Amino acid sequence: MSLRNRLAIRLRGFYLRALLHLGKTPLLGHFFLMWAAWAVGPYKNRRLLAALTDGAFVSPWADIHCPRLTLGKHTFIDDDVTIYAHPDSGEVQIGANSSINRYTVIEIGAAGSVLIGQNTHIQGRCNMKGFVGDLIIGDNVQIAPGCMFSPYQHGFGDPNMPVKDQPLTSKGPIIIEDDAWLGMGVKVLDGVTIGRGAVVGAGAVVTRDVPPYAIAVGVPAKVISYRTKNTTPHSH
Repeated sequence: MSLRNRLAIRLRGFYLRALLHLGKTPLLGHFFLMWAAWAVGPYKNRRLLAALTDGAFVSPWADIHCPRLTLGKHTFIDDDVTIYAHPDSGEVQIGANSSINRYTVIEIGAAGSVLIGQNTHIQGRCNMKGFVGDLIIGDNVQIAPGCMFSPYQHGFGDPNMPVKDQPLTSKGPIIIEDDAWLGMGVKVLDGVTIGRGAVVGAGAVVTRDVPPYAIAVGVPAKVISYRTKNTTPHSH
Protein backbone atom coordinates (compact mmCIF):
# COMPACT_ATOMS: atom_id res chain seq x y z
CA MET A 1 0.00 0.00 0.00
CA SER A 2 1.38 3.41 -0.96
CA LEU A 3 2.17 6.11 1.56
CA ARG A 4 -0.61 8.23 0.07
CA ASN A 5 -3.20 5.49 0.63
CA ARG A 6 -2.03 4.85 4.19
CA LEU A 7 -2.28 8.55 4.93
CA ALA A 8 -5.79 8.71 3.45
CA ILE A 9 -6.93 5.78 5.64
CA ARG A 10 -5.51 7.43 8.77
CA LEU A 11 -7.16 10.74 7.96
CA ARG A 12 -10.49 9.01 7.33
CA GLY A 13 -10.23 7.20 10.67
CA PHE A 14 -9.45 10.47 12.46
CA TYR A 15 -12.41 12.15 10.75
CA LEU A 16 -14.83 9.36 11.68
CA ARG A 17 -13.59 9.22 15.29
CA ALA A 18 -14.12 12.96 15.56
CA LEU A 19 -17.71 12.61 14.35
CA LEU A 20 -18.35 9.78 16.82
CA HIS A 21 -16.93 11.86 19.65
CA LEU A 22 -19.15 14.78 18.66
CA GLY A 23 -22.02 12.31 18.57
CA LYS A 24 -21.90 12.23 22.39
CA THR A 25 -22.73 15.94 22.69
CA PRO A 26 -26.21 17.03 23.79
CA LEU A 27 -28.76 18.18 21.22
CA LEU A 28 -26.55 18.04 18.12
CA GLY A 29 -25.00 14.61 18.78
CA HIS A 30 -27.72 12.82 16.82
CA PHE A 31 -26.81 14.75 13.67
CA PHE A 32 -23.10 13.98 13.98
CA LEU A 33 -23.93 10.25 14.24
CA MET A 34 -26.06 10.53 11.11
CA TRP A 35 -23.16 12.25 9.35
CA ALA A 36 -20.77 9.46 10.39
CA ALA A 37 -23.21 6.81 9.15
CA TRP A 38 -23.57 8.49 5.77
CA ALA A 39 -19.79 8.86 5.51
CA VAL A 40 -19.06 5.12 5.68
CA GLY A 41 -21.87 3.97 3.39
CA PRO A 42 -24.93 1.72 3.74
CA TYR A 43 -25.85 -1.28 5.85
CA LYS A 44 -22.99 -3.40 7.25
CA ASN A 45 -20.36 -0.87 6.14
CA ARG A 46 -21.42 0.92 9.32
CA ARG A 47 -20.00 -1.81 11.54
CA LEU A 48 -16.72 0.04 11.05
CA LEU A 49 -18.11 2.76 13.32
CA ALA A 50 -18.51 0.26 16.16
CA ALA A 51 -14.84 -0.68 15.78
CA LEU A 52 -13.77 2.97 15.93
CA THR A 53 -15.62 3.92 19.10
CA ASP A 54 -14.60 3.15 22.68
CA GLY A 55 -18.18 2.16 23.45
CA ALA A 56 -20.97 0.87 21.20
CA PHE A 57 -22.35 2.33 18.01
CA VAL A 58 -26.13 2.71 18.07
CA SER A 59 -27.59 3.89 14.79
CA PRO A 60 -29.44 7.21 15.05
CA TRP A 61 -32.25 5.44 13.19
CA ALA A 62 -32.64 2.70 15.83
CA ASP A 63 -35.67 2.79 18.15
CA ILE A 64 -34.49 2.30 21.73
CA HIS A 65 -36.66 2.43 24.84
CA CYS A 66 -34.96 0.32 27.50
CA PRO A 67 -33.75 1.91 30.75
CA ARG A 68 -31.77 -1.22 31.73
CA LEU A 69 -29.76 -1.61 28.54
CA THR A 70 -26.06 -2.54 28.69
CA LEU A 71 -23.96 -2.57 25.53
CA GLY A 72 -20.43 -3.96 25.37
CA LYS A 73 -17.45 -2.35 23.69
CA HIS A 74 -17.67 -2.24 19.87
CA THR A 75 -21.27 -3.49 19.82
CA PHE A 76 -23.19 -2.53 16.67
CA ILE A 77 -26.91 -1.69 16.66
CA ASP A 78 -28.12 -1.21 13.09
CA ASP A 79 -30.78 1.05 11.56
CA ASP A 80 -34.39 0.21 12.38
CA VAL A 81 -33.54 -2.12 15.27
CA THR A 82 -36.10 -1.90 18.08
CA ILE A 83 -35.19 -2.55 21.71
CA TYR A 84 -38.26 -2.04 23.90
CA ALA A 85 -38.81 -2.65 27.60
CA HIS A 86 -42.23 -2.71 29.22
CA PRO A 87 -42.41 -1.19 32.73
CA ASP A 88 -42.29 -4.58 34.45
CA SER A 89 -39.30 -5.91 32.51
CA GLY A 90 -35.83 -7.12 33.42
CA GLU A 91 -32.84 -6.01 31.35
CA VAL A 92 -31.15 -6.27 27.98
CA GLN A 93 -27.41 -6.98 27.81
CA ILE A 94 -25.46 -7.23 24.56
CA GLY A 95 -21.80 -8.20 24.83
CA ALA A 96 -18.68 -6.79 23.21
CA ASN A 97 -18.21 -7.04 19.43
CA SER A 98 -21.76 -8.31 18.88
CA SER A 99 -24.13 -6.96 16.24
CA ILE A 100 -27.90 -6.63 15.95
CA ASN A 101 -28.97 -6.04 12.37
CA ARG A 102 -31.87 -4.11 10.95
CA TYR A 103 -35.54 -4.75 11.60
CA THR A 104 -34.74 -7.06 14.51
CA VAL A 105 -37.00 -6.51 17.54
CA ILE A 106 -35.88 -7.18 21.11
CA GLU A 107 -38.80 -6.84 23.52
CA ILE A 108 -38.90 -7.58 27.25
CA GLY A 109 -41.59 -7.57 29.92
CA ALA A 110 -43.15 -9.59 32.76
CA ALA A 111 -39.76 -9.67 34.56
CA GLY A 112 -38.04 -11.28 31.55
CA SER A 113 -34.63 -10.35 30.17
CA VAL A 114 -32.60 -10.81 26.98
CA LEU A 115 -28.90 -11.50 27.57
CA ILE A 116 -26.56 -11.80 24.57
CA GLY A 117 -22.87 -12.66 24.81
CA GLN A 118 -19.76 -11.50 22.96
CA ASN A 119 -18.98 -11.82 19.24
CA THR A 120 -22.55 -12.91 18.55
CA HIS A 121 -24.31 -11.77 15.39
CA ILE A 122 -28.07 -11.48 15.01
CA GLN A 123 -29.12 -10.97 11.40
CA GLY A 124 -32.12 -8.98 10.20
CA ARG A 125 -35.80 -9.40 11.02
CA CYS A 126 -35.35 -11.60 14.07
CA ASN A 127 -37.88 -11.41 16.92
CA MET A 128 -36.37 -11.87 20.37
CA LYS A 129 -38.62 -11.86 23.42
CA GLY A 130 -37.90 -11.93 27.14
CA PHE A 131 -41.26 -12.40 28.88
CA VAL A 132 -41.72 -14.47 32.07
CA GLY A 133 -38.67 -16.54 31.04
CA ASP A 134 -35.33 -15.14 29.89
CA LEU A 135 -33.64 -15.45 26.50
CA ILE A 136 -29.94 -16.19 27.08
CA ILE A 137 -27.58 -16.34 24.10
CA GLY A 138 -23.90 -17.17 24.53
CA ASP A 139 -20.68 -16.08 22.81
CA ASN A 140 -19.84 -16.56 19.12
CA VAL A 141 -23.42 -17.48 18.20
CA GLN A 142 -24.61 -16.96 14.61
CA ILE A 143 -28.33 -16.36 14.08
CA ALA A 144 -29.64 -16.07 10.52
CA PRO A 145 -32.45 -13.73 9.39
CA GLY A 146 -36.03 -14.22 10.50
CA CYS A 147 -35.45 -16.32 13.63
CA MET A 148 -37.92 -16.13 16.53
CA PHE A 149 -37.43 -16.82 20.24
CA SER A 150 -40.40 -17.07 22.62
CA PRO A 151 -39.63 -18.06 26.24
CA TYR A 152 -43.32 -17.84 27.13
CA GLN A 153 -46.76 -18.95 25.95
CA HIS A 154 -50.21 -17.40 26.25
CA GLY A 155 -52.55 -19.37 28.48
CA PHE A 156 -55.67 -20.63 26.71
CA GLY A 157 -57.23 -23.06 29.20
CA ASP A 158 -60.31 -20.97 30.00
CA PRO A 159 -62.66 -20.91 26.97
CA ASN A 160 -64.73 -18.16 28.65
CA MET A 161 -61.82 -15.71 28.67
CA PRO A 162 -60.13 -14.13 25.63
CA VAL A 163 -56.67 -15.59 25.07
CA LYS A 164 -55.13 -12.13 25.29
CA ASP A 165 -56.39 -11.80 28.88
CA GLN A 166 -55.16 -15.17 30.09
CA PRO A 167 -51.92 -15.38 32.07
CA LEU A 168 -48.58 -15.96 30.42
CA THR A 169 -46.80 -19.21 31.19
CA SER A 170 -43.28 -20.49 30.66
CA LYS A 171 -41.49 -23.84 30.83
CA GLY A 172 -38.27 -21.95 31.53
CA PRO A 173 -35.69 -19.80 29.77
CA ILE A 174 -34.39 -20.29 26.26
CA ILE A 175 -30.63 -20.88 26.34
CA ILE A 176 -28.47 -20.81 23.22
CA GLU A 177 -24.98 -21.92 24.20
CA ASP A 178 -21.67 -20.71 22.73
CA ASP A 179 -20.82 -21.27 19.06
CA ALA A 180 -24.30 -22.43 18.02
CA TRP A 181 -25.56 -21.61 14.54
CA LEU A 182 -29.26 -21.19 13.72
CA GLY A 183 -30.38 -21.13 10.08
CA MET A 184 -32.92 -18.83 8.51
CA GLY A 185 -36.38 -18.75 10.07
CA VAL A 186 -35.71 -21.03 13.07
CA LYS A 187 -38.29 -20.79 15.86
CA VAL A 188 -37.30 -21.67 19.44
CA LEU A 189 -39.91 -22.19 22.17
CA ASP A 190 -39.79 -21.85 25.94
CA GLY A 191 -37.71 -24.16 28.09
CA VAL A 192 -35.33 -25.14 25.26
CA THR A 193 -31.54 -25.30 25.48
CA ILE A 194 -29.55 -25.47 22.25
CA GLY A 195 -26.16 -26.87 23.17
CA ARG A 196 -22.70 -25.58 22.47
CA GLY A 197 -21.68 -25.84 18.82
CA ALA A 198 -25.07 -27.15 17.68
CA VAL A 199 -26.46 -26.36 14.22
CA VAL A 200 -30.21 -25.94 13.60
CA GLY A 201 -31.41 -26.06 9.98
CA ALA A 202 -33.48 -23.38 8.31
CA GLY A 203 -37.18 -23.33 9.15
CA ALA A 204 -36.91 -25.69 12.13
CA VAL A 205 -39.24 -25.37 15.13
CA VAL A 206 -37.29 -26.29 18.25
CA THR A 207 -39.53 -27.64 21.01
CA ARG A 208 -36.99 -29.71 22.96
CA ASP A 209 -33.31 -29.52 23.87
CA VAL A 210 -30.68 -29.91 21.17
CA PRO A 211 -27.47 -31.56 22.48
CA PRO A 212 -24.04 -29.98 22.03
CA TYR A 213 -22.61 -30.30 18.49
CA ALA A 214 -25.84 -31.84 17.18
CA ILE A 215 -27.36 -31.02 13.79
CA ALA A 216 -31.14 -30.69 14.08
CA VAL A 217 -33.74 -30.04 11.36
CA GLY A 218 -37.48 -30.19 10.83
CA VAL A 219 -40.82 -29.44 12.48
CA PRO A 220 -40.50 -30.29 15.27
CA ALA A 221 -36.71 -30.27 15.14
CA LYS A 222 -34.99 -33.65 15.42
CA VAL A 223 -31.31 -34.53 15.62
CA ILE A 224 -30.08 -36.13 12.37
CA SER A 225 -26.33 -36.19 13.03
CA TYR A 226 -23.47 -34.70 15.01
CA ARG A 227 -20.53 -32.51 14.11
CA THR A 228 -18.10 -34.72 16.05
CA LYS A 229 -17.11 -38.20 14.88
CA ASN A 230 -17.22 -39.76 18.35
CA THR A 231 -20.84 -38.75 19.04
CA THR A 232 -24.00 -40.28 17.53
CA PRO A 233 -27.71 -39.53 18.00
CA HIS A 234 -28.09 -42.82 19.87
CA SER A 235 -25.70 -41.75 22.63
CA HIS A 236 -28.11 -39.09 23.94
